[in-house]
Amino acid sequence: MSNLISIIIGIGLILNAFRIRYIPDRVRIRKPFRLVSLWNREPFSAKGWKSKYYVELADNPELQRLYFINYLVTGVLFILPGLIGLAFGINVVYFMLFATIVSGGMFLYAKQRVTGRIEAWKWVLFAVVVFSLVIGWSVSYKGSKVEVQPEMLSIEGDYGMTVYYESIDSVKIVTELPKTKYCKAGYGFGSSKKGEFRLKDGSDAKFYLLGKEAPYLMLYTRYGLILINCKTTEETDTLIEQLSGKLKTCKNDW
Repeated sequence: MSNLISIIIGIGLILNAFRIRYIPDRVRIRKPFRLVSLWNREPFSAKGWKSKYYVELADNPELQRLYFINYLVTGVLFILPGLIGLAFGINVVYFMLFATIVSGGMFLYAKQRVTGRIEAWKWVLFAVVVFSLVIGWSVSYKGSKVEVQPEMLSIEGDYGMTVYYESIDSVKIVTELPKTKYCKAGYGFGSSKKGEFRLKDGSDAKFYLLGKEAPYLMLYTRYGLILINCKTTEETDTLIEQLSGKLKTCKNDW
């Protein structure tokens, strides 16, 4: 679904880019970070929307060109990952976020060159947003782990879950992952996957892969197939050893 959303957003941005290019007097672009109401505005006239809360493009060719290029490039940055995601079954939520950050940085720089005004607070805000996203991703990644507890297997982090031993029917240790069609809810690229995926055979499976190397554990549970591993081969081997004892205690097949 995220792939289609990315493509739709991209097409909308490109269409708006050509509206800016050919009918700038009929395009309204809201100025960001305006917290006051729009009720105090001038009426719509033949020359277009008149308000101090909107960017005036009709009489400013340089701004027209700037917004046209920005919308066009951003649209392409959304469409390409969406198409790639549909072709290879990759969730593109993070690509969409990346496209937004890249286009935002490009726009701030280009607008500074066109207007000649350096608005430091916008760069500070942009840096804070990027820094916060990086820190958030880092904390989430470090908090991702698989832990064997007395009564359950605890999978922590993004798309984590709790798997009670009594719900596990059997476990297999494999060196190759099943082929997937697409990501239903989560994200993944190549062997790195988290979330729910549709497999080639039409069934669904939940992936929680922290490392890129085999082995992998395939857990057949009453709730469906779950595939997991740890960040290193050594950690995965330790997990297998610990889990083996728990499953024997619970009389599950190994």
